[in-house]
Amino acid sequence: MLKSEGPETPDTPAAIQLYGALAVGVLSVSSAAILIRLTPAPPAAIAFWRLFLTSLILSPVLFRAGPRTVSRRQLAAVALSGTFLALHFIFWIRSLSLLPVALSTALVSTHPLMLALSSRIRRRRPLASSAKWGLALLGAGLMALPLAGLHSVSWTGVADALAGAVFAGLYLLAGSHARRTLSATQYSWGTYTAAGLLLAVIEMARQHNLGPLSPHLLVLYLLMAVIPTLGGHTVFNWLLRWVPAPRVSLTMVGEIPGSAVLAWLVLHQVPSWPVWVSLALITAGIAASLHSAGLAGPEAA
Repeated sequence: MLKSEGPETPDTPAAIQLYGALAVGVLSVSSAAILIRLTPAPPAAIAFWRLFLTSLILSPVLFRAGPRTVSRRQLAAVALSGTFLALHFIFWIRSLSLLPVALSTALVSTHPLMLALSSRIRRRRPLASSAKWGLALLGAGLMALPLAGLHSVSWTGVADALAGAVFAGLYLLAGSHARRTLSATQYSWGTYTAAGLLLAVIEMARQHNLGPLSPHLLVLYLLMAVIPTLGGHTVFNWLLRWVPAPRVSLTMVGEIPGSAVLAWLVLHQVPSWPVWVSLALITAGIAASLHSAGLAGPEAA
C-alpha cells in the first residue's frame, strides 16, 4: 500500500489521494508526446512556451499566498532543478522528431534506472543485482532495435532520449530535496520560470528566436501547459513532498503505454510486434530497478 514519506501529520494526504494524484499525473503526461509531435516548432521554442505559459497560469496562485522569504539555498535548489528540467525537455523533444513516439517515450522513461544508479553512487554501495539486470535488459532492448525492423533507426534520437532520461531523474531527485521546504506552487513556479529563462538565454546565445507564434501554436502550447505540465509535472511536484522520488519516477513509467495508445489513435503510429518486444525489454529494465532504487523505504529519496 502506498504510504507517505516521513511521519504522518494532520496535513498528510490519505493513501487514496496519493493514488489518485499518481493516476492523474500519469494520464496527463501521456499526452505530452502527442501534443509535441503535433506542434510544428523547434524543440527549444516548444519547451519555452510550454513552461512560460505554465508559470503565467500559476502566478496568481503564487501571489495570492502572499510574500515569503526564500533562502539562497532554496533559490539554488530551484535553479538547479530548472536547469535539469530545461535540459530534459531539449533532449526529449528533439528525440521525438527523430523516433516513433512509443520508442522515444520508453527510452526517456528509463529515469528510474538512472535514479537507482544515482542512489548507489551517492551511498558508495556496489551496484545491486536488480540494477545490473535493469542495465542488461535496457541494453538488450537497444540491441534489438535493428532486429525489430528499425534498420534506419536514428541513434542520435536514441542518445537524445537517454540524455533526457538522465536529466529527468536528476530533476526528480533535486525536486525531492527542494520540496522539503518549499510548497508545490513555489517550487513548480520557480522551477518552470528558471527553466524557461535558461531556454531563452540558450536561444539568444545561439541567435535563434522563440517563434513562430500563431493562434494554432498558441492553442497547442496552452494545452501542453494545462494538461501534461500542470496536470502532470505539477502534480508530481506536489507528490514529491509525500512520496520518495524513485517511487514517483517508477510510476511515471505508465507514460509508456499511455503515449503508445495515444500515438496509435491520434498519429496512427502502430509499431510492429518486434518493436513491441524491444519496448517490453526496455520497460522490464526499468522495472528491474525497483529494488535497487530502494522503493521500499523513504531513504531512497
